[in-house]
Amino acid sequence: MRPKRRAITALVLAALVFPGCAQNYGRFAIDRQVAQDFRAGVVRPEYQYYYSGRDTMPYAIIAIHRTWRVPSHYWTPFAPEPGQLMRMSGNIYDEVQKSPYGASIKTPTGETIGLWFSNVFNRSVRVDPEQRTVEILFTNPENDDRPAW
Repeated sequence: MRPKRRAITALVLAALVFPGCAQNYGRFAIDRQVAQDFRAGVVRPEYQYYYSGRDTMPYAIIAIHRTWRVPSHYWTPFAPEPGQLMRMSGNIYDEVQKSPYGASIKTPTGETIGLWFSNVFNRSVRVDPEQRTVEILFTNPENDDRPAW
């Protein structure tokens, strides 16, 4: 009888603990067309653009659908002209020594809500569908031990 009781207790504890861990994490889907569009300076009007880092040498550039918000002071909103987006995309911070890549930013259900361009691979996206907010976290390439959030 005791092993059964322990198993039930473990299940109850797991049911209480694990929901706190189950947040709304989205994902990045590598997409060559996204990278080509950033490099070519294609500005999509349905997206709000943001960069992190310096405007002359950003760590990353994102474009988030205008129906979503990015409530973070680490992302600077900007309205790029095609030439500006080409220059910024061509001057991504390169100490990481990896080529920049493009990705679609997806919700947990697979809806595309944004675009990503960077050479940083250590990143995550948290999505709040009720508040329509997107939080993108990544390791600061100039300081490996601290995330840029």
